[in-house]
Amino acid sequence: MITAGLYLIAGLVLGGITIGMFEALSISLPDIWLRLIAAGGLGLLPVIAVASVYDPTVGPAEQDFDQGLSKFIATMMRLLLPLTLGVLVIYILVIPFNFLEPFENRDVLIVYNLMLFAIMGLLLGATPIRGDDLSPQLQKWLRRGIITVAILAVLVSIYALSATVYRTIEGGLTINRLTIIGWNIINIGILLWLIYNQFKDGQKKWIASLHSVFSQATNAYLVWGLFLVIILPLLF
Repeated sequence: MITAGLYLIAGLVLGGITIGMFEALSISLPDIWLRLIAAGGLGLLPVIAVASVYDPTVGPAEQDFDQGLSKFIATMMRLLLPLTLGVLVIYILVIPFNFLEPFENRDVLIVYNLMLFAIMGLLLGATPIRGDDLSPQLQKWLRRGIITVAILAVLVSIYALSATVYRTIEGGLTINRLTIIGWNIINIGILLWLIYNQFKDGQKKWIASLHSVFSQATNAYLVWGLFLVIILPLLF
């Protein structure tokens, strides 16, 4: 029940961000789709919860529940990875039909930043701690999924950043716009660095390469966070 509840929370977050992204383009998902997703998600919860924590090869009294949240979080993030990939693919396909909507809609700034930070957390959580945690075949597909999600996230993020810059040129620079532009540039840079290192280092060093990117990315977050707290109030 606890595991199913945590999956439910993650699903609600993903669903909320997904709906917000499409509403930013003035696209409302049909009610029948929302009902099917809700019913299918609720039906999937008990199945995926049991599959994540229960070992059917041993008896109930011999189950291992001493691994804590680390393995569960990694499993959850890897399960969310293909769902996020599907959402990004569909979203990029519908962008041309409502291209100018984010340039005129202020709410898109919040939605896109939530999406970008959620994807950064997803990629971090899905990254294995050690190479022997997963089979070579699963590692190969997980690496492909992470790279693909990162590439699609860069495309959507550049699109959102262009809308923010356009609104800044039209309406002037504000604290919120400068904050969002800074976070967008940092996150896009991290994703581009991740993609570059993955192709440069190859399959053999892909886990160590991800660890290096995420560890160095914290420096950028720290510097920009200090700038927002200390310097930004002085500028405005």
